[in-house]
Amino acid sequence: MWAKPWNMKEGFLIGGGLLFVGLMLQVAIGPIRWELFAWPVNLIVLVLLLAAIVVAFTLRGKVYAFEWMMHAGAAVPCLVYAASLTMLMGLLPQVRTGGLPWLSRMLQFWPFVLIWTWMMIISALASMNHLLRWKVCEIPFLLNHLGVVVAIVAATLGSADTQTLQLTAFTGEPEWRALADNDELVEPGLAIELHKFILEEYDDGTPKRFASDITVYTEDGKTVPGTVEVNKPLKMNGWKIYQYGYDVRYGSESPYSVFQLVRDPWILWVYIGIFMMIAGALCLMLFMAPKPVKS
Repeated sequence: MWAKPWNMKEGFLIGGGLLFVGLMLQVAIGPIRWELFAWPVNLIVLVLLLAAIVVAFTLRGKVYAFEWMMHAGAAVPCLVYAASLTMLMGLLPQVRTGGLPWLSRMLQFWPFVLIWTWMMIISALASMNHLLRWKVCEIPFLLNHLGVVVAIVAATLGSADTQTLQLTAFTGEPEWRALADNDELVEPGLAIELHKFILEEYDDGTPKRFASDITVYTEDGKTVPGTVEVNKPLKMNGWKIYQYGYDVRYGSESPYSVFQLVRDPWILWVYIGIFMMIAGALCLMLFMAPKPVKS
């Protein structure tokens, strides 16, 4: 039994333990299969997780570990682990296939997910603790920590509901079917008709801009014309439609365009969490701004 009071040493030991457990899970059962957490499973997991956090907060006076989780001894080591893994994720290309084992798919890597889950729990408990002693000066802390909770929950549990499809539309032929990641044909509830593929090139012949003039049809009777080009998607019924490819053999005369359809129903909550953290940082700068000295 560790002697009290606990400090950062215990925090680093617990974080290291989570990394070890995560590695054992990765070896034993393989990467996390987020598709198993699709709606409504992710909602059930969220409710159970929030209930566990409330129970831990309620028992903080009786269980020392729960009380300790609300302070820097737990938060700082967890932040070090989380930042290190996230930096590693940013340095290594994240791809669906190939790349480095485990590290090229960090969102499916058990140690990464366990550390960030630990960070979310710590942030939630700390936020509840600060709410009890509410003061205006607590606003930056609450925004930062609650922002972390919202962003992590939405990004992880919400990833199971994210859909990415590829739809190939030929000129003058509305296409209602798209290809999922598992090579299964699905119907996304909309169709795309290609009117014209547009290709602009530099003097050396390399592509400068490629886009598609299209009409999108939906099952509920909407008909929306528009132009889709790289990094400028068209939004329709929760889908973002991106220009993805074309037949390079024909160039500007390509008879079809390939579109990527992306739907992420939780993305708004991810943005809310990020904006909360930004607002918390701005509030912190405001509250810490030196006050004018009276003459």
